[in-house]
Amino acid sequence: MPVKFMAHRNGTTQAVQHKTADMFDLSGRTAVIVGGAGKMGTQFGYTLAAAGATVILVDKDVERCKKVAHEISKATRKSVQDYCLDGGDEAHVHNMFHSINRDHQRVDILIYNVMAKPDGYYKSTTDYEVTTWNDTISGNLTGAFLCCREAARYMKPMKSGVIVLTSSIYGVVAPDQRLYAECGAAENIYGSDESLNCPAVYSASKAGLIGLGKHLAARWGKYNIRVNMLIPGGVYDGQEDAFQREYNKRTPLGRMAAWSDFNGAILFMVSDASSYMTGSNLVVDGGWTVW
Repeated sequence: MPVKFMAHRNGTTQAVQHKTADMFDLSGRTAVIVGGAGKMGTQFGYTLAAAGATVILVDKDVERCKKVAHEISKATRKSVQDYCLDGGDEAHVHNMFHSINRDHQRVDILIYNVMAKPDGYYKSTTDYEVTTWNDTISGNLTGAFLCCREAARYMKPMKSGVIVLTSSIYGVVAPDQRLYAECGAAENIYGSDESLNCPAVYSASKAGLIGLGKHLAARWGKYNIRVNMLIPGGVYDGQEDAFQREYNKRTPLGRMAAWSDFNGAILFMVSDASSYMTGSNLVVDGGWTVW
């Protein structure tokens, strides 16, 4: 059954008919996913391609990016391209978006989904190197600014566009240090000499994304460019038992997220289903932040 919505156009209100499925249809849209070869980015790639978008995966890991693009294309029978990008390289970001717009004549969707982990990432705050801090800020936040800036060059003339910045619950609340009390360096699955923890730079950079997104939403609303932030909770990735146990105890749903738990949220955020949403945080955390 078609659903009736009231839509505002040029200061007037008019009735618009939409089928529910049409609200989530991304056919004809070009979607750029930065960090697209990661575990969450891969899920987003499948989701957007299945919804009809032309998906462009962007990642520093060239070989994995090619592999993931091929797998998504094969599974969805949609064209999926791959690009290599150093998000902190201004010229590289500029040239990439220029190439995408040249090849596709449009940039409709940008998802910035990066989590930088340079050497020394898990060191304690008092031992943290400023180079590690700067490298993390460059990947998590500066790269987001550069990609938003370049994507907007092509969204503004169309008077249309959607940007989603992947932040974190730790951009909204402080990490609960009790989670890491029993963690050891030997069990850190991310290959560090330090035990698993959440460094201050992660919180700072992910909070910075929220501030950036709200600023851009206010500035670019007149161009019908929507900017929102996805706030994921912790995801099960094979972390040690002690960490999982403590995390689950503090989550109302009693578990960590699966990588696929954010697929519905991302489709909502980039589709017409969220056409009146901008400058907002969509929290998908199993209830973590209610306490």
